[in-house]
Amino acid sequence: MIRKQSIQNLSPKPTGKGGERVTAQVLGEILVLNCYRDHSLIGRWCMDTETGRYLTWTVDPVAWRADTGEWAERKLMTVFGYTPNSWTEAYWYEGRTDFDTEEDEKLVRDKIGEGAARREHGLQIVTFRERRYNQDKRERKEESRIERMNALMARVPPLPADFREWIHRAAGDRDYLFPQKEAKGRRFCTACRETFATRELEKQKKDLREGLVLECPRCGKKVIYTGRKRTAGWQGQCLVLQTMGDKERVARTIDVRINWDQEGRYVRLSEGIRAVISDRWKKHGQRFYYAQDHKTEWKTSHTFDRVNRANRGTQESFLYPEGIGEALTGTRYEPWIRVFKEAAKRNLCMNYSLAICHTGDLAFLSMCEYLIKGRFYRLTAETVRSIMTAEGYRGPLEKHGTSIEEVFRIRDRQKINRLRDMNGGKIVLEWLQQADVSGRKLPEEFLEWAQRQEIRPSDLPKEEETGLSPVQAMNYIRRQGRESYPGKSAWMVANQWGDYLEMCLKLGKNRKDPMVSRPRELKRRHDEAVEERKRLWELEQARRDREWKERTEREMREKYPGAEENLEEIRDRYEYEDETYQIIVPRKLSEIAEEGRILHHCAGSSERYYERIMRHETYICFLRRKEDPQKPYYTIEVEPGGTIRQHRSVYDEEPDIEEIRYFLRKWQRTIRSRMKTEDRRRAERSRQLREDNLRELREKNNTRVLAGLMEDFMEAEAEEAAMEAI
Repeated sequence: MIRKQSIQNLSPKPTGKGGERVTAQVLGEILVLNCYRDHSLIGRWCMDTETGRYLTWTVDPVAWRADTGEWAERKLMTVFGYTPNSWTEAYWYEGRTDFDTEEDEKLVRDKIGEGAARREHGLQIVTFRERRYNQDKRERKEESRIERMNALMARVPPLPADFREWIHRAAGDRDYLFPQKEAKGRRFCTACRETFATRELEKQKKDLREGLVLECPRCGKKVIYTGRKRTAGWQGQCLVLQTMGDKERVARTIDVRINWDQEGRYVRLSEGIRAVISDRWKKHGQRFYYAQDHKTEWKTSHTFDRVNRANRGTQESFLYPEGIGEALTGTRYEPWIRVFKEAAKRNLCMNYSLAICHTGDLAFLSMCEYLIKGRFYRLTAETVRSIMTAEGYRGPLEKHGTSIEEVFRIRDRQKINRLRDMNGGKIVLEWLQQADVSGRKLPEEFLEWAQRQEIRPSDLPKEEETGLSPVQAMNYIRRQGRESYPGKSAWMVANQWGDYLEMCLKLGKNRKDPMVSRPRELKRRHDEAVEERKRLWELEQARRDREWKERTEREMREKYPGAEENLEEIRDRYEYEDETYQIIVPRKLSEIAEEGRILHHCAGSSERYYERIMRHETYICFLRRKEDPQKPYYTIEVEPGGTIRQHRSVYDEEPDIEEIRYFLRKWQRTIRSRMKTEDRRRAERSRQLREDNLRELREKNNTRVLAGLMEDFMEAEAEEAAMEAI
């Protein structure tokens, strides 16, 4: 055990050397290392050599007195100001920090008891011991955590004895009549596991077809007839609330799979999440523990931990009806007891875990309780589903309403009763809210269709645009689904209809005309509108490009006066072609900008090229293939004397460069033969400017640009000599 006061009473052993020095002392089983910087004590590092625990006493940097400081569990290197990490821990002392004497280092080796026969530095041995102590400490901490967690999980009671039968009833309470593979004309009942002749079923129903519900001749239970299918399955999730004693309760999320086959019915379970509810965790009220195995393994004896390695999650599930009150009484989730009991009684599939996350929202809780007691079961589940994690409930109901009309935002109570009678959800509620405002009557057939197809009021085009009532719009969508969009959902057809009407508005068509708003062939008219919109967009884009080109030409002509005239002047001397390639001199500066944009290089975007053309320093020419003269291939920067400074293709690459250079050499010879006296004068001036530019680049040590220029550089005289040699 490290006694801090005893160490402070121990006078530190002094050092006789400058720099960063360490002296060693022993106090019983405690090793004390005194740390000096330029003869001043800056801290003391102590280790209990029996347990490995270490403490560091650092001198107060403000008072800078040896008798003032603070104790903390820090490594030795921190005393000298080094930050611990995998790199510095291995090399922090090299060339800077050392023991005062060899006796100090020997004392450390002997006292720590490791590395005495090794070549490691004594301070590195200290670092090893610190690392081993921290590792052992982490392992002990983790073992203790696992023991506490396993002890907590051990208190989780087993699942109820009737759980498998209950989940089968909650999931539909169905069984099947499968045909036997080895015996034709006989059937197997998964409920009683008995076989019988198919003709016994014909007494109940002559026309046996897939999905027909019959009565098993052996057990008398309602079962589902199948034609050729010999297997069936269902998969879902359920929640079980249980007590773990006086202080903890647990909410267990269990994935369930029910399989029916030739041997009967099997219920497979995979417990995925355990939410332990306790007042000890006052901030959230619960802690989640996740099964570490994947749920496809389908076993209940999982290993649980706080880390969600198998990516488990909760979804809408059934709730086991027993033990709800006992599990939630006395917790912050107690207000949900009445809602949960009623929902479990009705086998309502709902995201219960999401509901209890908003226990503090009393208005939302009261609304859910009213809905479940009012028998609005589907609306209750969808209302819980509408909870946003950060914003709370967002839906068509008014949770702060003081009456049933205010909550549902419907003045006519008969519409609210219709919603209850048909077990409608949010979509039906939105349609009834709209009907309550407009006064229109909506038949039940339409409401059921809208709920089944998930068609909201906002999904249908407005009546003033189409002249169709909601029922007429339903009939129109059904007909278009059969004729124009076979196999597509009603929501997709409605979406296509809305897109078509929006395009009609942009095309300036009269949407009040029935021939426009509700065409006989919606898909054909929709595709035609798309093509027309595309054509108009292309025309508009062409107009904008034309305007941009004209504006650019005007601006460049004003900014670089005489540049285009200079290009026109040299056209007859610089344009050239052979059997494969040709050189073109641009007529406008905008063509150079367009060339640079297409080939993605700087010839069109940098102003220096236009300034050189204006001064007759260099010219820009285009190299094209004769087979496709309109397609940009190479851009050439050439001096008046034919010397080529740069030649670049797309993205500054140089495809087929050797063949291109052979052609460029022939072009240079042609230029030299066509030169006039003024061209020679300009060539000499261009050469001087080029040398000045290269000298400036060398002075700035811009090797990258220099290398690129020298790689492209093709001097006319040298190339002419090379051609003569060939």
